[in-house]
Amino acid sequence: MDMDTAPHRSPEELGDAVRALSAADWARLRKIAAYYARSRAVEPEDLMQETLRRALDGGRNCPAHVEVVKFLAAAMRGVASAEFEKLSGRPALVVIDGHGGADKAVDPPDPSATVEEQMARDQETTAMITALLDLFADDSIARTLVEGMMDGVEGEALRRRTRLDPTAYQSKRRMIRRRIERRFPSGWKL
Repeated sequence: MDMDTAPHRSPEELGDAVRALSAADWARLRKIAAYYARSRAVEPEDLMQETLRRALDGGRNCPAHVEVVKFLAAAMRGVASAEFEKLSGRPALVVIDGHGGADKAVDPPDPSATVEEQMARDQETTAMITALLDLFADDSIARTLVEGMMDGVEGEALRRRTRLDPTAYQSKRRMIRRRIERRFPSGWKL
């Protein structure tokens, strides 16, 4: 199906879907916003709000066949990249002693990743998150644990999130570890 002719959710349908997101979905979106915002001059909450504004006012179209969280994650990446590109156009000039006097400025090479490198990292991160979560599509408790681990939740707080007793919690963690080791025996490779 051609992406230009694929059916899209209306802003109202998207709004309903956003309101129906679970706490785990919101946690994932906050984590994604923090990831994309960390190397840009934007706060994670601002990034999330701007993405939602653009999506809900029809500025971004959500294809009907795409999960809302995946759509919003991709939209956040786009908004963050646009912010980065706006700021990238501003040269950073610094004075270097012994380099022609105080009135001479030098534009040093940027040691940070290029836009292409960052986009490649962003795509790999999104693919890794999707692959990990897809491993547990059949087990909502395991998926909740994995999402919690990706959010940085640890120990007792993670166990409480699932309401498992300590023995069941340890069993579920072993199952998660084994499933990941079976799928990625040599580490992360798609």
